[in-house]
Amino acid sequence: MSGTVTIETFFGPPGYGESPATDLKEQQAILHLTKPLCTVASQDNPAEHDQATVTLVPMGKFSLQPFAGKLVTVSGPLFHAITGHHHTPVLIAIGEAPKALASTSMP
Repeated sequence: MSGTVTIETFFGPPGYGESPATDLKEQQAILHLTKPLCTVASQDNPAEHDQATVTLVPMGKFSLQPFAGKLVTVSGPLFHAITGHHHTPVLIAIGEAPKALASTSMP
Protein backbone atom coordinates (compact mmCIF):
# COMPACT_ATOMS: atom_id res chain seq x y z
CA MET A 1 0.00 0.00 0.00
CA SER A 2 1.09 3.57 -0.57
CA GLY A 3 0.77 6.83 1.30
CA THR A 4 2.53 9.66 3.06
CA VAL A 5 4.27 9.08 6.38
CA THR A 6 3.82 11.40 9.34
CA ILE A 7 5.33 11.05 12.80
CA GLU A 8 2.62 11.80 15.33
CA THR A 9 2.61 12.06 19.11
CA PHE A 10 -0.09 10.41 21.22
CA PHE A 11 -0.72 10.26 24.95
CA GLY A 12 0.33 7.00 26.56
CA PRO A 13 0.17 5.50 30.05
CA PRO A 14 -0.96 5.84 32.65
CA GLY A 15 -4.07 7.79 31.54
CA TYR A 16 -3.80 7.87 27.71
CA GLY A 17 -4.80 11.54 27.64
CA GLU A 18 -6.87 11.73 30.80
CA SER A 19 -3.90 13.21 32.69
CA PRO A 20 -1.89 15.09 30.04
CA ALA A 21 0.57 16.52 32.57
CA THR A 22 1.69 13.07 33.73
CA ASP A 23 0.88 10.79 30.76
CA LEU A 24 3.81 9.57 28.70
CA LYS A 25 4.04 10.72 25.09
CA GLU A 26 4.35 8.07 22.37
CA GLN A 27 5.54 8.79 18.84
CA GLN A 28 4.27 6.59 16.04
CA ALA A 29 4.62 6.62 12.28
CA ILE A 30 1.24 6.95 10.60
CA LEU A 31 0.73 6.18 6.91
CA HIS A 32 -1.90 8.42 5.30
CA LEU A 33 -3.09 6.17 2.50
CA THR A 34 -3.47 7.29 -1.09
CA LYS A 35 -6.56 5.02 -1.24
CA PRO A 36 -8.60 4.09 1.83
CA LEU A 37 -8.73 0.42 2.75
CA CYS A 38 -11.41 -1.92 4.04
CA THR A 39 -10.97 -5.13 5.99
CA VAL A 40 -13.18 -8.19 6.17
CA ALA A 41 -14.73 -9.11 9.50
CA SER A 42 -13.44 -12.18 11.30
CA GLN A 43 -14.54 -14.05 14.37
CA ASP A 44 -12.37 -11.77 16.52
CA ASN A 45 -12.50 -8.44 14.67
CA PRO A 46 -15.11 -6.25 13.01
CA ALA A 47 -14.82 -5.12 9.42
CA GLU A 48 -13.17 -1.74 8.96
CA HIS A 49 -14.43 0.58 6.24
CA ASP A 50 -12.71 3.48 4.48
CA GLN A 51 -9.65 3.57 6.73
CA ALA A 52 -7.51 6.49 5.56
CA THR A 53 -4.64 5.86 7.99
CA VAL A 54 -2.70 2.89 9.35
CA THR A 55 0.05 2.76 11.95
CA LEU A 56 3.41 1.52 10.68
CA VAL A 57 4.92 -1.08 13.00
CA PRO A 58 8.58 -1.70 12.11
CA MET A 59 9.62 -5.30 12.72
CA GLY A 60 13.29 -4.65 11.91
CA LYS A 61 16.03 -2.32 13.09
CA PHE A 62 15.26 0.72 10.97
CA SER A 63 13.94 4.18 11.69
CA LEU A 64 10.81 5.58 10.11
CA GLN A 65 11.80 9.18 10.93
CA PRO A 66 13.66 9.69 7.59
CA PHE A 67 10.43 8.91 5.73
CA ALA A 68 8.35 11.62 7.42
CA GLY A 69 6.59 13.72 4.79
CA LYS A 70 7.49 11.31 1.98
CA LEU A 71 5.24 9.31 -0.30
CA VAL A 72 6.18 5.65 0.20
CA THR A 73 5.05 2.10 -0.42
CA VAL A 74 5.03 -0.61 2.25
CA SER A 75 3.93 -4.21 2.51
CA GLY A 76 3.21 -6.59 5.34
CA PRO A 77 0.40 -8.18 7.29
CA LEU A 78 -2.41 -6.00 8.61
CA PHE A 79 -3.78 -6.38 12.12
CA HIS A 80 -6.40 -4.68 14.26
CA ALA A 81 -5.66 -2.40 17.18
CA ILE A 82 -5.65 -4.42 20.39
CA THR A 83 -4.06 -2.19 23.04
CA GLY A 84 -4.15 1.42 24.18
CA HIS A 85 -0.83 1.90 22.41
CA HIS A 86 -2.55 1.40 19.03
CA HIS A 87 -3.92 4.72 17.79
CA THR A 88 -5.44 3.66 14.47
CA PRO A 89 -7.98 0.84 14.01
CA VAL A 90 -5.65 -0.96 11.57
CA LEU A 91 -1.86 -1.39 11.76
CA ILE A 92 0.67 -2.91 9.37
CA ALA A 93 3.76 -4.85 10.44
CA ILE A 94 6.57 -3.99 8.04
CA GLY A 95 9.69 -6.13 7.84
CA GLU A 96 11.72 -3.65 5.83
CA ALA A 97 11.99 0.10 5.49
CA PRO A 98 9.45 1.84 3.25
CA LYS A 99 10.36 2.48 -0.36
CA ALA A 100 10.15 6.14 -1.34
CA LEU A 101 7.99 6.76 -4.41
CA ALA A 102 8.70 10.44 -4.93
CA SER A 103 10.63 13.26 -3.35
CA THR A 104 7.47 15.21 -2.54
CA SER A 105 6.72 16.38 0.96
CA MET A 106 3.47 17.09 2.72
CA PRO A 107 2.46 20.76 2.83
